[in-house]
Amino acid sequence: MFPGPFLLPLRPSMVGTLGLVGGLLVFPDRVLPGDLWIGEGKILALGPRAAQGAEATVRVDSLYVAPGFLDVQANGALGYDFLTASPEAIAAILDFFVRHGTTGVLATLTSAPWAELRAALERLRAAAHPALLGVHMEGPFLAAARRGAHPKEHLLLPSPALVRSFLSDFPGLVRLWTLAPELPGTEEVLRELRAREVICAAGHSDATYEEALRAFSLGISLVTHLFNGMRPLHHRDPGLVGAALDSDVFVSLICDGAHVHPAAVRLAAKLKGFDRLLLISDAVAPTGLPEGVYVLFGEQVRVEQGIPRLPDGALAGSTLTLDRAVKNFLEFTGCSLPEAVRCVTLNPARLLGIDDRKGSLAVGKDADLVVFDENFTVHYTILGGKIVYART
Repeated sequence: MFPGPFLLPLRPSMVGTLGLVGGLLVFPDRVLPGDLWIGEGKILALGPRAAQGAEATVRVDSLYVAPGFLDVQANGALGYDFLTASPEAIAAILDFFVRHGTTGVLATLTSAPWAELRAALERLRAAAHPALLGVHMEGPFLAAARRGAHPKEHLLLPSPALVRSFLSDFPGLVRLWTLAPELPGTEEVLRELRAREVICAAGHSDATYEEALRAFSLGISLVTHLFNGMRPLHHRDPGLVGAALDSDVFVSLICDGAHVHPAAVRLAAKLKGFDRLLLISDAVAPTGLPEGVYVLFGEQVRVEQGIPRLPDGALAGSTLTLDRAVKNFLEFTGCSLPEAVRCVTLNPARLLGIDDRKGSLAVGKDADLVVFDENFTVHYTILGGKIVYART
């Protein structure tokens, strides 16, 4: 039985409408055969023969039709990084992710000099790409001991004054901010971020279990790339990992098989369930390029077998895309397709507070869609009701 209603109360003109016919519609809790009708950038109808009034139709027989993927952490691709990307490079990065079924991205900025971060925000504010949902600030308020690839010289202690001036100059652009909650000044910064409706996350942190729980009570609602950039889980020192698994905050995972062992992915899925878990790419500039040596974060990074590493062997982001992340997650956990898809659609939409218009197939929601086959090869990406990618 289809989740209703099937039609909008007022049907617009058929002119310019598009029907997807014969697909397998992926809902948050089930997969059902049916059609989908799109018009004026919205889902107009879904269900058996729902697209019969459309002006144009596309056969998607035996292909899955799902909400477009949402990535709350992506740093770059094709040799470009959002931190330094020109307007043309920003568009190229986003177009690359769109080809892999992602219709919404938080451009992620890593720790850098304040002036460089401001310049990046100026360029991102001017970008008009429909897949850009805003900015994720990953730093610079991070723990030096858990900084990963973030340059130590660019890390700062949390400063409410800096955050206040930063967000005042770029209202509404920054949607998510990852910081280390154990650092002095964090409580005031969290207050400032929440007052401006910025989602707060913990990551690159050496927080104890107790410090993490206090941070959750102060408004942190996400743990960024669980297991990575934080003290390991220990039975006498559970740390941020233990606190995240023992609470109802969201967690994100880099599901490339290198950042997190498949068994740890299964553990997280069992403890968090499929409603509080997000899959992210954490893709860096070499994503989409041949393997080799690249300069990243001011250091040489070698990409081998799809994994970027610093000279000391430390991981330096990923070359993942969300279509592959979903496929890996299915293989690692044995979950259902709707459960896996939920981790890149409805769950990030709920975190961002946009689930009233994105993240699931429902009449009246944005027609941001991905059509893929059983191997997770993307055949079509639809953004704002328009086919913006078609596999040839």
